[in-house]
Amino acid sequence: MKTNHLISASYAEQHSTIRRICAATCTLAAVVAMAACGTSSGTSNASGSAKSEGTIRIAYLSTANYLTTIHNEPFVSETMKPYQAKFMGPFNPPDTARKTILAGRAEATSTGTGAFISLIDQKQPWVAFAIEYYDGDSQGIVAAPNSKVTTLKDLYGKRIGIDKKGATGDYVVNAAFHHAGLDPKQVTEVELSQTDFAAAFTSGKIDALATYDQNLATAMATPGARLITNGKHYDSKNVSIHMVSKKFADAHPQIVKKLYQTLVKESDKAQKNPEFIYQTYKKFGASDTIIKQVRKFDIPKILPVDAKGKQMLDDIAQQYVDFGFIKTKPNLDAHVLDCTK
Repeated sequence: MKTNHLISASYAEQHSTIRRICAATCTLAAVVAMAACGTSSGTSNASGSAKSEGTIRIAYLSTANYLTTIHNEPFVSETMKPYQAKFMGPFNPPDTARKTILAGRAEATSTGTGAFISLIDQKQPWVAFAIEYYDGDSQGIVAAPNSKVTTLKDLYGKRIGIDKKGATGDYVVNAAFHHAGLDPKQVTEVELSQTDFAAAFTSGKIDALATYDQNLATAMATPGARLITNGKHYDSKNVSIHMVSKKFADAHPQIVKKLYQTLVKESDKAQKNPEFIYQTYKKFGASDTIIKQVRKFDIPKILPVDAKGKQMLDDIAQQYVDFGFIKTKPNLDAHVLDCTK
């Protein structure tokens, strides 16, 4: 999701209004029902049927990353020529989108860079073709109301809510504590479904929440909550990534490169006027209070998975080894596509 793109609305309000993911990446959201829809000019309705030759089917997520927002852009058809993009979604959680692709019903989707490393470590057939980079301010740790937590060390002996082990929340905890010279083993991580984040955060079941994107904005907007740290402070390497099935990338690299060019165009548009990003959040149910916070987050840029981009993935792979998420760094050579070549 973009994992990244803090205010005074209740956490419960967001719990009842947002239907979306978080990363990597990129969420205090209820599960969005899967629906198939075709949107931008030059695409057709997505039914999950066998793909047409020259078409890439995109399982987009219920978050405002660029692989999601382009489904409304009129320039997609022209940029993709002579190929086509077909949009299927929104999907939530990202695991559902990946299963759709592995079942042969789509080709491209999004995740966090850390999640991508885990998938490759598991020998899954994916290729990264674009990095959606942001400065890390939209992921972090927020202390719950009435927790009396003001520093990371205050969390020793306390409970931090995360999505699941090895995922973005776990990464946030480990990256933040290691950067501060603290021991993450001194806290108890509580795995929660994203639909349970709100109740756990406000009821005292957890003392803090490690999360990203809309979930982070929602937590920060909760009266009495306090941002303890974010990715800018601990030099987060976990950003968003767009990936495609390896089989499709190997067979149709030119189509993937066209899709990359479309993402670059969307990124360039956002640098000039990012309003469409916030409108996408609104369509997914974010309240005005949450959108007000999201507006403060960094505007992402699309970067290629060239030598520098691949090094970014290698760097987070090393962190995953250091944190004990994986045993050894996977070889990424067959799992990246430099779309600038």
